[in-house]
Amino acid sequence: MTAGHLSIGSIARPWVVVCLLTAQAAASAEPDLKTWNGANPAPPIELKTLDGQPFRLEQLRGKVVLVNFWATWCEPCVEEMPSMQKLRQRLAGAPFEIVAVNHQEGEARIRSFLKKVPLDFPIVRDTDGDVTRVWQTRIFPSSYLVDAEGKIRYVMAGATDWSAPATVKTVESLLPHGQQAR
Repeated sequence: MTAGHLSIGSIARPWVVVCLLTAQAAASAEPDLKTWNGANPAPPIELKTLDGQPFRLEQLRGKVVLVNFWATWCEPCVEEMPSMQKLRQRLAGAPFEIVAVNHQEGEARIRSFLKKVPLDFPIVRDTDGDVTRVWQTRIFPSSYLVDAEGKIRYVMAGATDWSAPATVKTVESLLPHGQQAR
């Protein structure tokens, strides 16, 4: 295991149980973005969008990227998505993007979810769970703030309100100087 990666221990836990425990912790805690060492580049993401188009995280180099691992069955994931959309709207015009990595769900299920919760940021499908494993994500949702140079700077295990002023300020602090939102 690489130093600095999230781990909830060596005992494997079912995703649903971890998701439910995360919901309880998120309901009682302040947003807890943890500083990351930022020494190594973020692991690659090479997946397909819902429309079958290839997506590579590397193509967003030069932008701050919020990488979020989620699933439609995870209630905290679903609850935080609208705040992610608000963050994206607030930072419109800034070099910022959100990428939601869906964990092993079918296209129809994701599209059904998007009819209820419209989002305009890229959603990619980790159909076999390989990207989730490479990123060592064990809690849903889990999010990573990647700087413009492609290095992880902050991590969040669990849900948060991405539109909260303190969280927005943290994201804005990563934007290249002079390229704040309009």
